[in-house]
Order: sequence, then C-alpha cells, then structure tokens
Amino acid sequence: MKPDKLKLILFSLSAFIFWSCSSEPTDFGEQYKKTLYIVNSRDMLYVGEHAYGSENNSMSFSVYCASSEPIKSDLTVQLAINPNALDSLNKKSALGNPLYIDKKLLPEANYTLTDLSVTIPANAQYGVLHIPLKPQGLDPDISYALPLTIVSNSEGYDVNEELKTMVYEVKMVNGFSGNYAGSSIELPKTIRSVQPTLKAMSSNSVRMPIHSLSGEARYIKTNFMLLTIGADSTSVTIKPWLDAQITDLGKSTYDKTRQSFYLRYSYTDADGKTFDIEEKITNLDAPVIDTEE
Repeated sequence: MKPDKLKLILFSLSAFIFWSCSSEPTDFGEQYKKTLYIVNSRDMLYVGEHAYGSENNSMSFSVYCASSEPIKSDLTVQLAINPNALDSLNKKSALGNPLYIDKKLLPEANYTLTDLSVTIPANAQYGVLHIPLKPQGLDPDISYALPLTIVSNSEGYDVNEELKTMVYEVKMVNGFSGNYAGSSIELPKTIRSVQPTLKAMSSNSVRMPIHSLSGEARYIKTNFMLLTIGADSTSVTIKPWLDAQITDLGKSTYDKTRQSFYLRYSYTDADGKTFDIEEKITNLDAPVIDTEE
C-alpha cells in the first residue's frame, strides 16, 4: 500500500473516532439566569372578579421562575404590601384619563393575611399565594386594590423589575351583574335605547341607573335603583337607591335563560314630574338563544 494512501486511511479513521466520541449531547449548563416575576402583572394592574356568596373567595398571586433549568430545591419568595405602587398607578392613570377615579387600598379588615411568602416547589416553575377576601362592608362606589411586590427570595435569583409588582383590584360580581342593552318606554309612547351597567350589591341584588341615565357617578344618590331577584330567580322587586324618587309598579321579572329583565317602575325628577317606565334589557354576555324549532 502506498504511504499517501495509508496516511489518508489513518486520518479518516481518526476523524471517525473523534466524531463518534463527540456525538454525545453536550451539557452547556444553564442558558440564562433564573428570573422571578408575578404572573399577570403587565402594566401593574390586574382585575380579579369575586362573586358574592362564594365560599372560596380569595385573591391569588402567582410567582413564576423563568429558567432553562428547573430549580433543584424549594424556593421561597417573599412579597410585601406596597402602597407606593398603588399611588404610582393612580398618578399614572390620572395623567392619561382626566375622569379616572383613584383606587383605594383594600382595608385590612377585608382580607385574612398570615404570611406573605410564596413557595415554588423543587422541579416546578411557579407557586401561588392565596389571600382570603371578606367583601362584607366594602363601599360599592370605591375601587379597592391590594398592591404586592416581590422583595426577596431564598436563593438570591434575579427579579424582573417591570413585573415584580401587581396591583390587584377587587371587582365584586354576581349572576345578574354586567353590561346590558335594550329599550325603555316612557309611557305612553316615548321609546329610547338604553345600555345600563348593573353593579352587584349582594348575591341576589344589583344597582342600576334609571332609563334616561348612562350611569354617571354624580347622579348615584338621586338616579339609581336597587333590583332584588327573588329566590325563584324570576320575580324582581325594585327599591330606590339612597335619595332617588323611585316606585316599584310591580310585575317586574327576570328570565334566567335569556339573562334579561322586564322592569316596571316610576320615578320623579327634580322638577316634581313623575314618569312611568317599562324597560327590557338583556345581558350583552348572555348566550345566543336559538329560536328555531
């Protein structure tokens, strides 16, 4: 065999052996740092809906550990209530919206707090802190919020500065609250379209504006009514809210299949003139009913 050909064979064999030894997966270690953040904290504000009468009413804060490798042991993340974050959100929101109404710190009497730490278990990526909510006594005309911030963790991992704080706004709801649309008749013949927002006040009652009002806050004392749905989920009684001059004319009903109200009431305006109203409204989020046979 010629020397040049022998050299070529030996070189090829060496390359094959090297390639075979190098074909095993290479462990380059962790590709990026472990970083902590609060889920749903983008833009800081998160609105959580809570139903009146629910047995498991709690605010949930989920802390996530972003990493290319799972954590090998339990990680403890410490949170803290941060009123300054709520102040910052209010100021920022007011600059962009002159009609913005400041949110207020949720009173301590309305939640149960024993510990503000979150544990992310080994081989997991997130942990959740549940804070029980007690909605009794909350003012329905105030937007309450609880601001929490990540302040430390047991391993000294990085924290995403833009996602370390969540302002959790509490929104109370029930099976009848929401945005509605329909029409009203100012008897005997004046018809107008209406789009009222019904605000939950208890498990079976909602507050709504009179038919000619869009729901401005400055009219709450004189132009709103309270609808209470009976145990049969059909009958409805109407009472004035605060100083409103409203009278229940009877025979008001609720259709739970269509999520719609038929209301009969009268109200007296600031000039002493009384109007009788028949109003039909349907929840905009109600499922579409197929009327075909």
